[in-house]
Amino acid sequence: MSCAIELLDGALVQAEGNTYEALVAHLGQAAALPGDPLVGYACFGATPMTEGTFDLYWLVVAEEARGRGMGRGLLTAVEDQLRGRGARLLRIETSSLEGQGGAARFYAQTGYRQVGLVADFYRPGDDLITFAKVL
Repeated sequence: MSCAIELLDGALVQAEGNTYEALVAHLGQAAALPGDPLVGYACFGATPMTEGTFDLYWLVVAEEARGRGMGRGLLTAVEDQLRGRGARLLRIETSSLEGQGGAARFYAQTGYRQVGLVADFYRPGDDLITFAKVL
C-alpha cells in the first residue's frame, strides 16, 4: 500500500525526472465536482530507456464501486491518452494471486496479452505475470 501512495504522490507532485502520471475516477457524473468521492485511480508512466513504451503501475477501484465499469473506464482513458501522445505499448505487471487472480483475468479480458511469467516471484505459489498491449 505504501508503494501505491508513493507513486500517486509522485504523480501529484512532479519532481524533475519523474514521469509518474495519474487519472482518477469519481462516482457520479462525468465531470467531477469538488467534494465528489474519489473511487479509483490509475498510475502510469513512461518506461525508462524506451521509446513510446509506458508502464501501468497501479489500477485501483474502491470495493464499493467495483462492477460498474470504473476499472475498464480508467484503463481505456489511460490507453486513449497515451495513443494521443504517440505511445506504442502499455505494459503491466501483476501478481497471479492479486484479487484471487481477478487482476490477471481483468487484463486478459481488456485485450492484454500475457508476455511473461516468473514463477514464485513474490512468494511460493505467487507468480509475477507481465501483460502488454500494442496501442
